[in-house]
Amino acid sequence: MEAVKLRLGLQIVMLISMRGNNYLQSSGLNKALMTSDPKRCAQVVSRAVNLIYVLSALIYPFMPATSNSILVQLNAPARVVPQVLSTDILAGHTIGKPEHLFKKIEDNMVEVWRAKFNGEAPATDAAPDAGKAAKKGKGKKAAPQAAVDPNVPKTPEMLALEAKIAGQGQVV
Repeated sequence: MEAVKLRLGLQIVMLISMRGNNYLQSSGLNKALMTSDPKRCAQVVSRAVNLIYVLSALIYPFMPATSNSILVQLNAPARVVPQVLSTDILAGHTIGKPEHLFKKIEDNMVEVWRAKFNGEAPATDAAPDAGKAAKKGKGKKAAPQAAVDPNVPKTPEMLALEAKIAGQGQVV
């Protein structure tokens, strides 16, 4: 478990997401592009949708509910992390109903949730790392298992991987 680098993994996912946002900004995706160059606009939208599809697989270990929400909105099955970026959602695919992935956290709920989930108030003194050092000695809790949305169909590749996992579980 020491070899797993969760923070690095999340940083890589965020970097890929940032580069996708930069691509959308630099391509000038707007109504003017759609009217002046519909073919280019379709290319940009296709790349963006397929990047979002890949990001849904990449963020699954960190935010499974968000990943499932993306899949429902894309109207696409869950997938494994690909070796290369490809065009898996093709032209003519029907996208689901768009929704916000995250809700705004109201100021009055911050303290309620901090108390409920035992979060500590941010340090106001010059030694912000002192709280981190004190936490390192505490026992680690196991991460809760993520619930997989049963409404999202599984690809044959996912079924094959699950079968391998089940087989390995019988060996151990």
